[in-house]
Amino acid sequence: MNLIQLVIYMLELKCDDLTIEGQSLSGISTYFRIRELDLIFDLGRCPIAFIGTNHVFISHFHLDHYFGLPIYISQRWMAGISPGKIFVPADGLHQISQILDQISKLDCNSLWTYELIPVQPNDRIEFRNNLVAYVLPLTHRVTSVGYLICEVRKKLKPEFHTLSGSEIAALKKSGVTVTHQVELPKVAYLGDTSTIPMNDHPLLAESPTLISECTFILPEDRKKASDTMHLHLDQIVEIMPKIKSRNVVLTHLSRRYDTATIQQTIFSRFSRSDQERIKLLI
Repeated sequence: MNLIQLVIYMLELKCDDLTIEGQSLSGISTYFRIRELDLIFDLGRCPIAFIGTNHVFISHFHLDHYFGLPIYISQRWMAGISPGKIFVPADGLHQISQILDQISKLDCNSLWTYELIPVQPNDRIEFRNNLVAYVLPLTHRVTSVGYLICEVRKKLKPEFHTLSGSEIAALKKSGVTVTHQVELPKVAYLGDTSTIPMNDHPLLAESPTLISECTFILPEDRKKASDTMHLHLDQIVEIMPKIKSRNVVLTHLSRRYDTATIQQTIFSRFSRSDQERIKLLI
């Protein structure tokens, strides 16, 4: 008898100043950590290394995107670590709370301590001193959202650019506000979706790193992509001229494709300059 063993392991990808760790295989599990931002996108499984990360952003409630939550929560609870902040689509909050409580009772005859925060499209979430998350609307078989993470900085107002340091200091001392707040995109994440919300936030196209599902890639699979409400490679090709991302990270590829097919098919669809922007987590 032939045995086929499917091995899931973490990959690591460097995108400018960010490190993306994790794995994504359609229908099996999707989970990504960005250490520098202290956040996780989706948690289909939970490697022990992820336990200390304090912010979890769940895109939707398909098992392969959230079923690592019991491990994440229970391990923090048992270790006496304060609950992490777990952001979830609002219309699934009640059901996921019930699931977690039932698993908790089954596991230890007690209730874990955890913090679920409901989100909806267009929400703006301040989750660290200098970081905010915008919730993006996606289209899938169940409610699904994406996330755009921005860094908040203070910058000198344009009208003061020609002043010397001493002049600016004098203005500040007199009570004049010389800075204004700006938001700089860092990374965007699109979980399972059949649409790409390029017009739903002006900074999405500016994000240096865009992590996007790309489940189907061959021409004969366009109908399958439409039926299952996932992205097809055609849609990524279409938006490439519209986005300025230096890193376009494609994930969640279907298990029907082998590595060679994925690489050959995807890179054959892009110009040389766009090929340099494409990163594959496979």
